[in-house]
This record gives sequence, structure tokens and C-alpha cells, in this order.
Amino acid sequence: MHDTQKQRTHLLPFLLLSSLAILLLAACGGTQQNNQSTNNQVLRFPNVGTNDIGKLDPASGSDSNSNLAINMLFTGLVKADQNLSAQPDQATWDISKDNKVYTFHLKKGITFSDGTPVTAQTYVYTWTRALLPEVKSPIAPVLEEAIVGAKDVNSGKTTTLEGVKALDDQTLQVTLERPTAYFLQLLTVNLFYPLNQKLIDKYGQVDWAQHVAGQGAGTGPFIVQSWQHGVKMDLVPNPNYYGAKTKLKKVEMFFVKEPETAYKAYQAKQYDFTWGITPHDQETAKNLPGFIRKPILQSNLLFFDNKTAPFNKSAVRQAFAAAINKNLLATNIFKDSVTPASTIIPPGQPGAQPDYSGISYNMTRAKQLLQSVYPDVSKMPPVTFSYPGSQFPQDAATALQAMWQSALGVQVKLNPMELTSYNSETSKHTVQFGFTQWGVYFPDPYEWLDLSLLSTSANNNGDWSNPKFDSLVAQAEQKSGQERLDLYAQAERVAIDDVGWLPLSHQTLAGIIPANLHGVVLNGGGLYFGDWSNVYLS
Repeated sequence: MHDTQKQRTHLLPFLLLSSLAILLLAACGGTQQNNQSTNNQVLRFPNVGTNDIGKLDPASGSDSNSNLAINMLFTGLVKADQNLSAQPDQATWDISKDNKVYTFHLKKGITFSDGTPVTAQTYVYTWTRALLPEVKSPIAPVLEEAIVGAKDVNSGKTTTLEGVKALDDQTLQVTLERPTAYFLQLLTVNLFYPLNQKLIDKYGQVDWAQHVAGQGAGTGPFIVQSWQHGVKMDLVPNPNYYGAKTKLKKVEMFFVKEPETAYKAYQAKQYDFTWGITPHDQETAKNLPGFIRKPILQSNLLFFDNKTAPFNKSAVRQAFAAAINKNLLATNIFKDSVTPASTIIPPGQPGAQPDYSGISYNMTRAKQLLQSVYPDVSKMPPVTFSYPGSQFPQDAATALQAMWQSALGVQVKLNPMELTSYNSETSKHTVQFGFTQWGVYFPDPYEWLDLSLLSTSANNNGDWSNPKFDSLVAQAEQKSGQERLDLYAQAERVAIDDVGWLPLSHQTLAGIIPANLHGVVLNGGGLYFGDWSNVYLS
């Protein structure tokens, strides 16, 4: 138990004995009570599901846990509101009649936390830097693909991003290859947030993110005061923040690998809220004050190493899909906290196909598919299913193992891993059979399909390649409106039927946000803090 909690515990008897005196003081103007409330503005924030912040560089393709810290330290031209729509932040904008040229007008006086000015040239540097081959960003080549000249920078042909120009210190002009309906929403992704070149020049393209404590890394409402790797990160208000100041004096972000541990610690009053509550713990948590559960833009999916036997054959992937009873998994293991998924894109989003059945549960068909490739199943290469233990519970993995054994006669080895280590292995494409929680920043098929399953995507962890899929996605991005969504729907069906991804369930997020914590909600993106000036403890 840390010092803040000890202090609160020791104060409790005094507060009980002094209740009458406090009430009298409040009646006389409340000065003492208000000061006490202000003095205790230290938010104990559990970062649930990780041992540490693994990817603090916005260009690194950060995981959801790392994004919680990134979005406190960095901000950009636009921001996402509670409904995930793009709103002005550091800039306003004009759009040309052909929808290909965006002109952003930066507010004056914006600086990094060390006082270094942010200009249009800062954005030119940041967006170009993300595409440089030496940065090895897994997301920049796809997220910036619509910008003129992005491919040339990413291929190493040039270090000048032709489509991004600083017309003057306060004016940034962005030219696109084609009209891109979601471009402003795209800019809410932290990849596009400005970085302090001085810090990167000092520590290098890769190592700078390990030196953010006490440095002017970003333009966000907080700065890193200290970072105890594997323990916690302390964040304090950015004195040079251009927005409304936060009421919080400090945020203590604790790294908590297991959701069960975070839930128990919250019950022991070690944290001010908790989230990522497991389906098992939700059975008791749903009766506690402040419990909340919301659908999020996230799906549980499996992927296969498509380059190597046995999963280089579509029939084998289809066999493993047909062997899964998703309804049983959702009911018995996840306690109906998830929705069984036949599609990749969740219902209720643009382009979703809730009536598409995908590959249905059929044990007989599953066995036939596997034997079409391996008549003698014992001759099939051994299979290991790897997954992050903090995201996918052991009983769910064990249930899948039993289903594959029962339907296919295959004994699958289970390999639970710590999240950061698992992410490292998936990025190196060394996982034979894996699990992913794919979440998106805004509701558009582009994020579900382009970023993850194109044969050219760095996030295509299973190296799945399907020319028909690639062609349909390319056609979709040349269209608009319903025609665009229809082409994406065709592409998604190809990915489902060929098992580029194997959808298991569409996700919800559960947490406990007590009444004394203000300004924190759950939305489609997960934890949403919005304007940090509205986040405080009462």
C-alpha cells in the first residue's frame, strides 16, 4: 500500500471524530473542507493488463495500455469527443472543393511542455519522421497512405513528404492522393500528434521514448514526473499546457498485469477506480456502486501463421473455425459479457453485416475439412496456441483446447504470455497460432480491414494474403458512400471465409467508476477522459 492510501487511512478516525466541527466550518463558508478536497487531488489510476508502458512512441503502433499514457502526454490538431467524432483541438481547418486539400490554422502560443514552440513545421517533421524506414512504424505506412508522397518517404526514396507543407508558422497544408472521408477522424490517432524534435535528436529515433521523465516530450495536459519500470508512472500537470488546467495534482498510474488483481486492489481501496473487469468478477462487481459496462470498438479474434504448415492451407484454418462453439464460449466462460461473433466488424458500425453467418459451428464439417488436408491427423505438425494471459482468460483457452480436441482430434498446446512479450513476438511474426484484441479509434471499415489484413500491412500478424481481398479494399478506397461500404462488405466476407482472421466475440468493457470520481466514462474507445480539466475527486 502506497503513501497516499496510508495517509487516507490514518485520517479516517480523525475525520469521524471531527464530523461536527467540519459541518460547523462548512456552514461558515466551507473553506477548510474545500481546501482539504483540493489538497487530495491525487488520482490512483490502475493501468490494467500490462507490466509496463511498452510503446510510448506514438509511431510504434501502441497497444491500448500504452495509449492511456500517450494520450495524457500528447495532443494534436484534432481530438475525439465522447462519440469518437473529430473536434478542433490545436487547429481549425478549411477543406478544398475536391476534398483533397486540408488547410489547418494552428492556434498561437502552443508549446511543448519544455516551452519549445509548436509550429506547422513541427507537424511536417513528425509526420515525415513516422514514415522513415529507420523508424519502422507498423502503422504509419497505412495511416498516412492517402497523403501525397507518403510511399516515397516510406520506401526511402526521399525524406521530403510532398503532401505536407508549412505555409507559415501557423498554417499547415495537407494534400491527399484521393478524397478520404475519414481523414479528420484519422487525425485523432496519436500517430499524428506533434513530437519534440529536440528530444529525438538527443536520444535517437528509438531510445527517446525511454527518456520522457522530466523532458518536454509532448503538448498534452501532463508530463512524466517519474517512471519506475514495471511498477508505476507518476504524471503531473504540464505547466505549459494550452488548454484548461487540470484540477488533479498528480496521477499515479500503476501497472497491473492481472485484471483480477486490479479488481481486488480496488476493493481494498488502493485505487480510485478500476476497469477491464473479467467476466467472472463481473458477477459480483455488477452489484457494486459505480459498475458500468459498455460495448466497445473491439473484437476478440484468432490468427494463424499462413506461411507454414499446417495453417498455410485454408481448409485447416476453416476446420479450426468450424470446431468452435462460440455461443457456449460466450455463455459459459464469458458469462454473456460478450457477443458471439460471426463477423470481424461489430454490429451497429458503418459497414457491419450482422446477418452474415460466416463459418458456423459444425463438428462434422470441421473434421472433414481437416482430413481433406491431413487424412491421418496424427501426421499434422504440432500446434501451439499463444495468447496474452491478461486479455484472454485461462478458462477460455482451455475451453477452446477441449473443442479442438473433441472435434478434430488435435491436442493443442497452450502458451499464455505477458502482454508486452506477446506483442513483441506478434510484431516479429513468430506466433504460430495466436489471439488478438483488435480495437479501433473510430467506427469505419478502413480500421478493421486495411490496417490489419492487407497483405502489405505490418499489423498482418499471420501474413495472410488474399489478392481478391486486397483488390476489393483498394476499390473501396476509391469510392464513397454506400458503394464504398458495399465493397468493404465483400472484402470482409472474403477475410472471414478464408479465415484471415477467426472472429470469436465482440467486446464490452466493464469498470467501476465511483460517484466521487468525475469526468471519467466508458465509450466505444474504452476509458474516456475527454477534457482532463473536468477530471477530479470529490
